[in-house]
Amino acid sequence: MSGGFVICEYDKVKQEFPEYLSVMNETRNKLIAKAEKDWDMTFSGRRKIVEAAKFGVNLMPPGPGLDVDAGAGEFGESTVIPAAFRNISNTTLTSWHQWFTATGAQIIMSGANGGNIYKDYKIGLVGLAFLDKAIRISEFKMQISDKKIGRVNVEEAMVYNKPAFVLEEGYILDEETGFDLTALVLSQGPQTIKLLGQMVYRVKDKMLTNTGAALL
Repeated sequence: MSGGFVICEYDKVKQEFPEYLSVMNETRNKLIAKAEKDWDMTFSGRRKIVEAAKFGVNLMPPGPGLDVDAGAGEFGESTVIPAAFRNISNTTLTSWHQWFTATGAQIIMSGANGGNIYKDYKIGLVGLAFLDKAIRISEFKMQISDKKIGRVNVEEAMVYNKPAFVLEEGYILDEETGFDLTALVLSQGPQTIKLLGQMVYRVKDKMLTNTGAALL
């Protein structure tokens, strides 16, 4: 069992929690390095940095985008896509919004591929945020492959507007490995829980499907 969280306002996380940027950058660097090694491909952002430097532009680092040269063996980066996960009803998410249909301890989010992350994707997870005024769970815990992040009490965060739980150390959700977010659900109804982090993808065409479609 491992992991620790810092609770803060989601809308103010960058201003009031500077460590967030450090966790984000460190996790992103680990994610890109792992993808380069596992996939034997080059991150498209490295080419962008070189190309920008030719025009005297210091591009550090490039943001998410689809400017990927698949023919040159590059992989790309994106924000975390909800369609990589399933909700409490075991249905692929089309947004971070879902509807709790039952109370009690249960899995409220998991990898979309039978509980696993789809092949050809890797995710750098740095936390999660509640985007509703009403929080319908009292605690949660996560399992990432064989790593367990112990129970976190949510009740102390209910005084916040859109509370965010930022990991003190980021984790890699690797392709074809398990991810479960389990919670003690107090009431039925709508709940929007957003995973914080970044995602890399190996096959560009899979990112060009219809929005909301599963990332098969």
